[in-house]
Amino acid sequence: MEKATLIGIGSGMALIYGAIFIGEGWLIFFDPISAGIVLGGTTAALLVTFTLAEMKAAPKGVRDFLGFEQPDLFTYLQTFSEFSRIARREGLLALDRRLDENTDEFIRFGLEMAVDGIEETEIDDLMKMRMSEESQKRGFMAKFFTNAGMYAPAFGMIGTLIGLIQMMQNLDDPSKIGAGMAVALVTTFYGALLANLFFLPLAAKAKGQVQVVMKARMMARTGVLAIVRGESPSMIEKRLQPYLDELVVEAGGGAASTPLSRAA
Repeated sequence: MEKATLIGIGSGMALIYGAIFIGEGWLIFFDPISAGIVLGGTTAALLVTFTLAEMKAAPKGVRDFLGFEQPDLFTYLQTFSEFSRIARREGLLALDRRLDENTDEFIRFGLEMAVDGIEETEIDDLMKMRMSEESQKRGFMAKFFTNAGMYAPAFGMIGTLIGLIQMMQNLDDPSKIGAGMAVALVTTFYGALLANLFFLPLAAKAKGQVQVVMKARMMARTGVLAIVRGESPSMIEKRLQPYLDELVVEAGGGAASTPLSRAA
């Protein structure tokens, strides 16, 4: 898992529960019934929203999300520059023995078609189709977390309403109203905590992962098609450099440096 995610969740939990432990009556915040209403209700709503097959795939999607490794776009530029030199010097067939050296399955997918002599337009169409399928697949977790972030506070409120209704039946004993109100509000607390510290931030991060992967796929597609057209390494670097410039701008950096200048 990315360190920022762990740091964010850990510091948020420390801040919230630190404030709880400092105050009085902290035991009231640990209510299994309230937690069951929020978690169980959120799970039930997700089952209504998504198909059973999608729900079964969710655990694997969570593992992939947590184990996400950001593509190194600088390496992409170096890879395509090198492959371009080989293709121009020895022909596209010479790339066949170098494909196993590349661990990116999408790049191999495109270059294998190039080596097989498939037309540029067909390679482009197939790579676009693969990108669309991957975008939908990776975007599932973003939708999953977003929906969970909407449902959790709603079920927190439902739990609170249940508690308030039950409390209103015992108004003959005013001494119990305060404690009953506190217990009723715990479900709202759980719903808000899960939505705003877990589900919605994770949804935003999942969307960011999709954007990064799709940028890498677009860069790979551009590089593969440039090699098919027989473009020079310098031309390919010019085509791919804007992707790296965007990466630097998004990171809040200054002027971008090419991988060649970094290696110098």
